[in-house]
Amino acid sequence: MKNMTRVRLIYGCALATAALVLASGAAGATSGTLPTTTTTTPTSPPATTTTLKPPKTSAFSPATTACIKQATAMKKTCKVSAAVVDCKAEFETAFANCFAAGNGVACATSCETAKTSCETPALAAEKTCLKTCKSSEKAAVASCQLTFPNCVSNAVATFLTCRKACAQSPALVACHTNFAACLTKCPNL
Repeated sequence: MKNMTRVRLIYGCALATAALVLASGAAGATSGTLPTTTTTTPTSPPATTTTLKPPKTSAFSPATTACIKQATAMKKTCKVSAAVVDCKAEFETAFANCFAAGNGVACATSCETAKTSCETPALAAEKTCLKTCKSSEKAAVASCQLTFPNCVSNAVATFLTCRKACAQSPALVACHTNFAACLTKCPNL
């Protein structure tokens, strides 16, 4: 609709210019001067391009991918009714079994063990970081006065930013990256 309006505007300008040229030409013919012509070339509207993202491809075979999705869904269901430790153990076993029997399962189990070893200190650091964020938030809220209505919301916003930074620690990101790289080496179903 916007482009159509632009085309109509350009067309209208071109017609008005042509009418002026013709009028000045007619006036020039009677006064003895040569008529001048002005050509207006309408500019075309900018081209619109669409960039499509390539389809998501899995690093795993369709069977392994489906199995991992099923194991993940079962883990979520388990967390509702069982202890987190039990769910984690069940998930790790189900996850490893999503790879080829023998070498694939052993490889996935090895990757999970390495991930757990990597994550333990990173998660402990994250927990400490979160405690610091929460302590800062409590102190900030406690110091808020009624005369500053945005004080509490600012304290909460600061806490949320702090919490996000804790969760995105480079050590934890490195653990997940290494885990993903390790799994790509494991034989699939």
